[in-house]
This record gives sequence, C-alpha cells and structure tokens, in this order.
Amino acid sequence: MARSENRGAARKLTLEGFVIVISILAAFGLDTRWGSMRDRDEEQRMLVALQEEFQAVQAQLEFRVGLHKRILTSVGSTLRALTDALQDGSTFVSLPDTALAWAYIPPTTQVNLGTLNGLVASGRLGIIRNRELRAALASWGGLLAEITEEEVGSRNYVHSELDPVLRNRMNVTSFRNLGDSLYYGLLGAQRMAMESRVPVDFEVAGVFASRFQIVDHAIDEFEPLQEEVSRILQLIEESRSR
Repeated sequence: MARSENRGAARKLTLEGFVIVISILAAFGLDTRWGSMRDRDEEQRMLVALQEEFQAVQAQLEFRVGLHKRILTSVGSTLRALTDALQDGSTFVSLPDTALAWAYIPPTTQVNLGTLNGLVASGRLGIIRNRELRAALASWGGLLAEITEEEVGSRNYVHSELDPVLRNRMNVTSFRNLGDSLYYGLLGAQRMAMESRVPVDFEVAGVFASRFQIVDHAIDEFEPLQEEVSRILQLIEESRSR
C-alpha cells in the first residue's frame, strides 16, 4: 500500500515538474517572440526615419552639385577672360564682381543623419536585418568624409592662395563679401552690374586655373556619393516591404 502511494506521489511530482518545465519553456518562447516582434517594429520605425533622412540628403546633394557647377561656370568665364587678355597683351581686364565673388564661395556639404548616427553610436545598427543595407549604412560616413575633405581643401585654397594673390594686386572689397548675397539670391540689378578691373598676369591666371580644377574635381567626387544614396534608398524600400 505504501509503495503504491509512493509511486503515485512520484508520478504527481513528475507531472507537476513536467508542467512547470513546459510552462517555463512556453514563457521563454512567448518572451522571445515578443522581443522579436518589438525588434521588427523598431526596425520598421528606423527604416522610415532613415528613408526620410536619405531623401533629404539626396535633395541636399543635388543642390550642392548645382552650386558647384555655378561656381565652375563663373570661374571658367573668368579664366577665359584672363587667358584672352594675356594673349592680347592687356594689363587689365574688367570682370563682373559677381563672377569674382563666385570664385570665393567654398561650399560646405552638411547633412542631417541623426537616426543613422544614433544607431551607430548606440551599437544598434545590427537591428537592420538586411546585411547589404547594414554594410552600406556603416560605410556611409567614409564616403561623406571624402567630400568633406575635398571641400576643406577648396576652402583652404581660396583663403591661402586665391585671396592673397588678388589682394596684393587690387582692392577686393567690392566683391569679397558678396558670397552670402549671391548664395541667397539677394543682389539687386545695380549690384549685379558692377565690375572690377583685374590685373592680368600669369599668377592671377594660374590661381583661377587651379580653382577651376579643384571645383571640377569636387563635382566628380559627388557622383559616387549620389549613386550610393540612390542605392541606400532602394535597399531601404526593399527592407520595408519584407
């Protein structure tokens, strides 16, 4: 009788233990599933935020390329006028203040990628399941740094080479500070029509030739960056639809 009761108690304890184990495993399973669902929800939110940021970056890069091209056109026209004057033996050439001012503008590309920077800084970039997208986002900063380096070099050239050469030969006041007004389209017709007499020599022509090459090279550097933005946006769209 005692043995039968012991066996019954043992079975009861075994059953209870089994039920407890099953309950724990089920709880772990639900917790894991719930955690996975939360991660997927967070990923979708991050993808939407990243998409909005890179769409803004795409528009910003298009604007910056347009600005560089405007500078290149003005520097090119100035360089041609200086070259023609050199060939003609002229000692001065009258040039629009706006053309000279554009040569002084050193664009600086700044983009807002708070979501991406936050994911990288917090170590949460891994929440993006698409490996190709994750790799593209991780390497984005390096591509942007290349453009920044180009533009820093361009700005340094204006301050250390172009401005000193012109300042030593002429009064640059009339066009030196027109950059902001040109940038925001605030110049009136009278100011747009003003000209300055620029001394003609090989050094002046040389600094404008170098300025032209620097800006032209910067424009070329934007192309792979724009292509990468388009690729990232495509990968984000694909990830959102999964």
